[in-house]
Amino acid sequence: MLKMELEEFIEEVKGELYGYEEIEEAQIVDFEKRFRAWVADKKAQGKKNKNDRIKFGPNSIIVTLKDESDLFKIVDRYLAAVVDEETGQYWENWSI
Repeated sequence: MLKMELEEFIEEVKGELYGYEEIEEAQIVDFEKRFRAWVADKKAQGKKNKNDRIKFGPNSIIVTLKDESDLFKIVDRYLAAVVDEETGQYWENWSI
């Protein structure tokens, strides 16, 4: 298992996204904005949040991945959504 603070996770994803010519900076900023909104929604759900890959502590948010390949899957799916011009659809059922 790979555990990261929320900010570290976001920076890792953004770092990978910047490696693709097809993804513009505005799209990376949009990814971060939408991901933070998704996290805020999960936090607002409180105990109703069934996602065991994101844990809300009193002073931190921890993201848990099976391994590094989970990170690459997130990035690869976003790349495909950007190329196919389907980023809205990417976020419809998004989860870690």
